[in-house]
Amino acid sequence: MKNLILILVLFSSTSLLAKDFKLASAKAIYTVKHLMKTVKGRSEELKGKMVCDQKECEFLIAVPAKSFVSSDSNRDLNMQTILDVARFPLVTAKGKFPATELEKSDWTLKSLISIHGVEKEYLVKIKKSQMMEAHFNLKLEDHKIERPSLLTFKIENEVPMDFEIHWAE
Repeated sequence: MKNLILILVLFSSTSLLAKDFKLASAKAIYTVKHLMKTVKGRSEELKGKMVCDQKECEFLIAVPAKSFVSSDSNRDLNMQTILDVARFPLVTAKGKFPATELEKSDWTLKSLISIHGVEKEYLVKIKKSQMMEAHFNLKLEDHKIERPSLLTFKIENEVPMDFEIHWAE
């Protein structure tokens, strides 16, 4: 009986040290560049969770691929076809980092990004003030995404991705 009480006390004390966060609000913005024009698209339909203990934080963020919109609905439908959103409905980011990083205003973390059914690790630059800002360059060909073309010129392979993330306990 004493062992059971000791285990319960230890378990409850470690769970008190863990903090759970969820996305209060967030947006993701992509920038596609072509010889003729630059296009931005965005989504605010991100969902996510982060759990931190004294040593480490682990996070998962997901966004429906079809939720990204630009200023042209025809372009958005074409993007959904290229990304095959019926087969690969979510774009996800997940990873772990030392909890001490949350005390910094700038740091870089490794994040496993999954898009179009292909996972790839990226170094994501984080800036923190009132919110977290994140940035990395997605490489379309690394995710087996066919680059669309306009007037025989393909869009650039690197797509800058920017995020504004507000976590709440």
